[in-house]
Amino acid sequence: MIINPNIEEVICNHIQDFLCDSKASSIKDIRQQYTSSIPITKAEFINTVKNGIDSGTLAMVIKKNPWEDSVVRLIKPFQLPNFKTKTSIVISRPRLRELSLESIEKRNNQIDSVDCFRKIIRSTKTCLRICSPFIEENVLDDSSFPDLRKLLSDALKRDVEIRLLTRELFKRPKIRGNEVQWLIDMATDLGKVDNLKIIDYHFSEKHVISSTHAKLIIADFDMAYVGSAELRMNNLVANFEVGCLIEGIQVFGICEVFDFMFSQGSVWK
Repeated sequence: MIINPNIEEVICNHIQDFLCDSKASSIKDIRQQYTSSIPITKAEFINTVKNGIDSGTLAMVIKKNPWEDSVVRLIKPFQLPNFKTKTSIVISRPRLRELSLESIEKRNNQIDSVDCFRKIIRSTKTCLRICSPFIEENVLDDSSFPDLRKLLSDALKRDVEIRLLTRELFKRPKIRGNEVQWLIDMATDLGKVDNLKIIDYHFSEKHVISSTHAKLIIADFDMAYVGSAELRMNNLVANFEVGCLIEGIQVFGICEVFDFMFSQGSVWK
């Protein structure tokens, strides 16, 4: 189980503080004495304890059944990795006008949106998360992001799971539904249709009650684009868009937010 590094640090600090005072204690007692306002799950706690035992930070004094009744003690302080977050600015230049933004990009080591998206998709090993309220097939135009189809196809061939969170597919199926059909066709042709999951998060009656408007592209738990650009030609060719490429510990939290919203929508396919 992969543990959110932010949560792992909180749990390690609690275990360390508790065992410094009590010397040895059952795993259940340590968990029940957790009083922080930061929510954790039982699975996160148990896996943190197991990691502590495996690393030699904790020692099993008495092993019992059930496992949570076992008694452990602290051998040495927890040594957590020194997680760092790297952030780069990402921009979409309005290519239909010559605004000389390219020189500013170079001066400040900024990244073009399409180059950023390429980097994220290519680096994905297991799960590619995409939140794009209006994904349109015209993004594949030669002037926009023509190699997107191949990048996604290559990801599926690597057995990557692609999760797309979008909106209004059920409200406007002939328009919005057709706009994502090329993705479904591509996955079907590759025999990877089970690797593509599309969720529609949009609730409305006379007015919009709740909908997705975030723009995110995330590679595993490692790298995330957060900004205003999305996967349609107008965003990448005509508009001025700004975002951030984030690498490091904060990406895990972004994934948690995405996965929660993904679970709240309706399955399109």
